[in-house]
Amino acid sequence: MKVTPLDIQQKRFHVAFRGYERTEVDAFLDTVREEMEDLVREVTELREFHDSYDERMREFRDREETLKSTLLTTHKLAEDIKVNSRKEADLIVKDAELKFHQTLEQARQEKLKLDAEIIELRRKKHHFLQDLRKMLQMHMEMVSFEGSAGEGEAGPAAG
Repeated sequence: MKVTPLDIQQKRFHVAFRGYERTEVDAFLDTVREEMEDLVREVTELREFHDSYDERMREFRDREETLKSTLLTTHKLAEDIKVNSRKEADLIVKDAELKFHQTLEQARQEKLKLDAEIIELRRKKHHFLQDLRKMLQMHMEMVSFEGSAGEGEAGPAAG
């Protein structure tokens, strides 16, 4: 059975012959009641503080869990970004190497084509020079022939 300050205040004792001094008992009961009221108030305040403290602790734990979760998510995201960046960098390097090899192969093909054209032009130059020599030689022979034929005709016509 719990006794409240109100119970103490309302408690009445039977008066008996040779009983306790009534004023002393009432004064003591008032003191006990006041003490008990103070204690009940203090207990109530402590319970409220405890409840408030528990609530704050729950909030802090929730925040801590949220922060941990956020930190883990952020860390995982950072790792994923690193992995994806490395993969992308590898792809860029491979693409650059492929383009380099393609460009190099195109340059080799172009060089072979140009070398073949140079050889063809040298061959044409050689044939042209041979044809020019033949033509010049033929014209020289014609000039010589005309020169010798013209001397023979010029002599009898002069005489």
